Amino acid sequence: MLRRFCWVVAIMIGAISGISYARADVIISEIMYNPQGTDLDTTVTPNISREWVELYNTGATSTDLSGWQFGDQASNSWASAFPAGTSLASHQALVVTGDTTSFDKEWGAGINRIQVTGFPVLGNNPTATSDRPAIRNGSGAVQDNVSYDDENGWPRVNGSDGQSIALVPQGLSATANNIPTNWKPSMRGVYGAVYKSADGENHGSPGVVDTTPQIPFTPSPDAAWSMVYLPDTQNYVKSSTDFHIGQQQTQWIKDHLNDFKIKLVIQGGDIVNNNDTNDPTSGDQNSTQQWQNAKTMFSTLNGVVPYVVAAGNHDFGFTNADNRDTMINSYFKADDNPLVDPAKGGIMKAEMTPGQIQNAYYAFTAPDGRKMLVFSLEWEPQPATVAWANSIAALPQYAGYTATLLTHNYLQGDNTRSTSTNVAADYSGQELWDGLIKTHPNFEMTFNGHFGGDGAGVLRSTDNAGKGVEQMFFNSQFETFGGDGWLRVVEFLQDGKTVRVRTYSPYHDLYRTGPDYEFTFTLSSLSILPGDYNRDGKVDMGDYVVWRDSVGEQGYFAADGNGDQIVDVNDYNVWRQHYGQTSGSGAGEFVAVPEPACAAMMVLGLCLASTARRGRLQKPARNRLK
Repeated sequence: MLRRFCWVVAIMIGAISGISYARADVIISEIMYNPQGTDLDTTVTPNISREWVELYNTGATSTDLSGWQFGDQASNSWASAFPAGTSLASHQALVVTGDTTSFDKEWGAGINRIQVTGFPVLGNNPTATSDRPAIRNGSGAVQDNVSYDDENGWPRVNGSDGQSIALVPQGLSATANNIPTNWKPSMRGVYGAVYKSADGENHGSPGVVDTTPQIPFTPSPDAAWSMVYLPDTQNYVKSSTDFHIGQQQTQWIKDHLNDFKIKLVIQGGDIVNNNDTNDPTSGDQNSTQQWQNAKTMFSTLNGVVPYVVAAGNHDFGFTNADNRDTMINSYFKADDNPLVDPAKGGIMKAEMTPGQIQNAYYAFTAPDGRKMLVFSLEWEPQPATVAWANSIAALPQYAGYTATLLTHNYLQGDNTRSTSTNVAADYSGQELWDGLIKTHPNFEMTFNGHFGGDGAGVLRSTDNAGKGVEQMFFNSQFETFGGDGWLRVVEFLQDGKTVRVRTYSPYHDLYRTGPDYEFTFTLSSLSILPGDYNRDGKVDMGDYVVWRDSVGEQGYFAADGNGDQIVDVNDYNVWRQHYGQTSGSGAGEFVAVPEPACAAMMVLGLCLASTARRGRLQKPARNRLK
């Protein structure tokens, strides 16, 4: 009430003096209050401030900002006034910084920004009472303020990298920008945010304001099946505060198992942050608690979907590969999950050393008929480990498989393979490529975590047989909330050769865009039997059911037998002509099936029924990828 009364008084005074003090359309839209490194460098004169704020004009007309000031309203600390002639056009952004030289060095030239003196130092552990960034006009009337916090629903930025907090499109108004849930930590590939490392390692989107909310993250309609890759989990399990985010990842997988057709989960190492110590190097959980947290996190998937974990450097020694001892086998065993347990028909085929999962291989046939061979190899595998993996990959029964390497240290963020400092003792990325991957034509993919920087990399190389191998690195542990909850959905499309990779956070309910986070590549093509709509290697009544349930759909569907992107009687005829065939066989035995004319009537009836059903249920339109 007091605040509203003050505004009324300000408006009345403005009316008396002939000047309007009505709240402007300019708002605070992004705050970099905790960049990596020193916020304010006092060792030089003038002092260098790496903090900044972004203003955004939500209005339909340009706003004159001459004489305006940015400051911390809580401490009544205000920077120098904006120069005369400063204006902000409709739906444009302006960055206010205490040092344009350091800002341009980090974020690049060309961003609309101004420099002020006396930029207030913003607290790295803000509270609603101690920190209140604000802007006021030339007459001293506050136009907008943000009572931000790092608790009570506000995003934290306590990762190893610097991250600003920025408004999502739904929060771009003077009333909505004080709602905690309308702010997110800046994450590369989300709403214009980028990663920069010229003056620290920071994420932000200065000068870029996205006004269009993301559409919901849904399965690709042309996907036959998918697997999920989880990057380093160490920061979730080391912290009682962030552990729930790791749990949310595995719960999301369980909840979306069917709609995304998830058949495998892989994790790229550094399951924990400290393998064996009662004194954690960071976080509030000792090693026993970290391993138990990891076990709890993955136990959500037991009996639900098979999963494969890799052992990273923090999963060995005391805190960081001090030796080759690991506690992984005390907490993760093959018989934890019946879908992995070889004694129960699970996908694990063998461990290099019985009872030790840090070096093991797995094999299964995917729903599209692709035969998968997955190796999980320890942190910087030893020569004996690589020799063992070579012997398995060369077995004749795996010649037609898609072999995949899961390890911790391989590809880096600059899209180059890491190299070992002691090849005689261990293998890193380049040594694994030379000594394992490129020598076997069945290897087609690699996955790893470990590295920081921008947290992602993609490299396609040609092996000795001339076949392409897709190598992928992803790790988000240096971001806030233990890693911001990011995971990867790897979708194998119905064309039998294309793989689509997408990156999603169940915690933020956001997905990343850009070439390192969403991309496609091709594998060796599957020979898909015409009419085999459920991809089980034979054309039978199961495929008829798939066709029947897809009649009338347009886009990429398994039952689109003739490839015209509509499921109709023509696709029924493809099924009918190949009924009874199996993979590798000739024409099968013809059996009595409905005649085309009858099938056409079925199509009409099913389409009408489908339309009526959708009308009753108000089913939303299915997304299509163009």
